[in-house]
Amino acid sequence: MFRSSGFRLASGARAGRRAKVAGILLAVLITFLWLFFLAERSIVPTIMAIAESETIRIANEVMMDTINEHLHTLLNGKVLLEFETGPTGDLLYVRTNSTALNQIQADALRVLQKAIDSIQDFTIYVPLGQALGSKLLASLGPRIPIRLIPYGSVRAQIYDSYDVTGINQTRYNILLRATCSVQVIIPLIAAETEVVTDIPLTTVLIPGKVPDTYLAIPPAK
Repeated sequence: MFRSSGFRLASGARAGRRAKVAGILLAVLITFLWLFFLAERSIVPTIMAIAESETIRIANEVMMDTINEHLHTLLNGKVLLEFETGPTGDLLYVRTNSTALNQIQADALRVLQKAIDSIQDFTIYVPLGQALGSKLLASLGPRIPIRLIPYGSVRAQIYDSYDVTGINQTRYNILLRATCSVQVIIPLIAAETEVVTDIPLTTVLIPGKVPDTYLAIPPAK
């Protein structure tokens, strides 16, 4: 009888210890998941902002380099503006060569889209302190590798603008606006942003009264 009671007491003690250990493990697991959730909420927006900034920088560089490389070819042999003067030599109007401008716009769109499509996946390394949003510890901690998969589509539009540059002088500009919609894809996360670059095609300084513009270019949107 005494042995049976002792056995039951020992079994109960072991069961109690197992329940206590299980409770501790459950508490540790819940704490870990809670800390992971807090870290994710803190890290993901920062990482996404860094990824967007880096992708925008690269897309902007690619567009500028592409246009600068092909600008001479795009403009070669094309007359963009024609001027009409009156009997006194006053400039009556500026006429844009819509055929040439449409061709430039189409060619620019083609080379820009090809350039954006050529951007390869790349990896950036973000210090843990920076990922956590700490200003004091931004450069500390292990570096977290982030693989970026940029994907984008390009729109090109030619527009004109007037700027007053001095007394009775106006600068007339024709510009190419390249807009790239870039999608930043990190594993399990994606965001989209736009990169806008304006490239001057031609600039004319007009003295005197601003003339009418014949076949004016629609304003950029």
